[in-house]
Amino acid sequence: MRNKHFVSLSIFQIMAMFRRGIFYFFLSIYLKENLGVSNTEMTLYATLPMVANILTQSAVWGRISDKFQKRRLLIIFGELYAAVGYIVVYFIHKNMAINKSLHAAAYTIIIGFTIIEAGWSSSNLGWTALIADLTKETERGKIMGRLQFIGGIGNILGVTASGFLYLGGEGFSNGNLFFISSGIMVFSIIALFLIPESYAELEDSGVVPINNAILNKNEEGMENKGKNNTVENPQKIRWEWQLFVWILVVLGIVNIGGNSINQMVSIYIRLPSTFAASDVIVAQLRNTSSIAIIIGGLLVGFLTKHFSDHTLLLVGFSFLFIGTLILPFAPSIVLIFVYMALLGLSRVWIQTISYSMITKIIPLEIRGKMMGYYNAAFYLSWGLGGTLITGPVADSIVDVNLVTLSIYVGFFIVSVCMWLATFFISYFKLNKTKGIQMSSFSISFVFSVIVAFLFSQKIANWISSGGNSDAYSYRVTFYIAALMIVIGMLTYMLLRPEKFELFKTKNKEKTKHKK
Repeated sequence: MRNKHFVSLSIFQIMAMFRRGIFYFFLSIYLKENLGVSNTEMTLYATLPMVANILTQSAVWGRISDKFQKRRLLIIFGELYAAVGYIVVYFIHKNMAINKSLHAAAYTIIIGFTIIEAGWSSSNLGWTALIADLTKETERGKIMGRLQFIGGIGNILGVTASGFLYLGGEGFSNGNLFFISSGIMVFSIIALFLIPESYAELEDSGVVPINNAILNKNEEGMENKGKNNTVENPQKIRWEWQLFVWILVVLGIVNIGGNSINQMVSIYIRLPSTFAASDVIVAQLRNTSSIAIIIGGLLVGFLTKHFSDHTLLLVGFSFLFIGTLILPFAPSIVLIFVYMALLGLSRVWIQTISYSMITKIIPLEIRGKMMGYYNAAFYLSWGLGGTLITGPVADSIVDVNLVTLSIYVGFFIVSVCMWLATFFISYFKLNKTKGIQMSSFSISFVFSVIVAFLFSQKIANWISSGGNSDAYSYRVTFYIAALMIVIGMLTYMLLRPEKFELFKTKNKEKTKHKK
């Protein structure tokens, strides 16, 4: 990557992460403590916008990106659209809080940000595709690590500012956090004008080779050489899509598990029965994660030269699991700081390494669309796990709703049993014959349903016997998150597809020696 391109991306990254830090970290607290939403409703602000984000990335912006190759324009449009949207949402939410109800104001934020994300997602898609355009395969891990380092600095500055501007919710209610975030979006796009608009410009300037190294072959084995380096029939591109789907499944399970408790942790540490953390302490905890991202960004960029991606990704998963397992046992807030540090390390590790892995197997011709699916494994996890799993579980414990709790326990029993069935079917090669495979899955499913029917209510009663406080309900969700991360790690280690060997090569750039 050229230095001027890296500088431009770095300026945009530090401003984007500053904006994210100053606005989003306290938003869940504002919704819960000031606007009075439930645990499940609190997670909707992350879930619904991210669903809109991913749907439009894959269905709209990914296709536009692949057709026109205008990555920079997508980023600029998304940032301007969101900047205006923030201001509109603030004034509507303020009016609802005064004339309607606090609950209506909360849903104005949730629905408003869902609409914003539908357009803002063009920026996310353009960003990931543009970095892939600007970098060679051998340097992507290093570049991503450096950008994570720079983004971590921006996040620290943003969260620190937010800790002083939040003021028990006044930072949102008086609009300061909305206005500052909107202004940052407008100014951040200035740096992007130093970056080429399209892939064609990159090819002409010699920044990256136009030939995609691994998989740009059509069904006849000939190289795809159409105008603007596109193909007439993208469906005929041969590439390891099964490997791509598998890595997305693994990332989805691990990320949903780890991120399902994001909002819970912020509320948990502020409870009088736990640590009664102030706004400043909450900001310091978040900054611990950002500092870990900075250190991890530098470290992972170095390690990608010496270790294979598949090993480093497992290390990232391990950081996340260990940190999550610490949470329910933490006797003091010191261990919460340890959790936040491990969380930061895991995020930069997982995002950097997985990005390096998937860009090795995605052909250029469909890069935009596939990047939309890849982003889904991260963006959907920010709220989906909380809305569908940990939020309802926490609410059912607090409300002593044994029916809902029993249903969730039964769901987990069936899920674990079916995962074990998948492993044994794969291990004993029962998937070679379709009939045997289907019979094995059918028997396993019936067995798992019977087990769930017999034991789910007993387990739900046992969980409920621990109490119905917010603190206890959150600790239960921490165990659930750790279990999901373990399932994802085991899937990664034990259910690897045949072409997994593609990920075992180190990222050292080959050099040619003159004779």
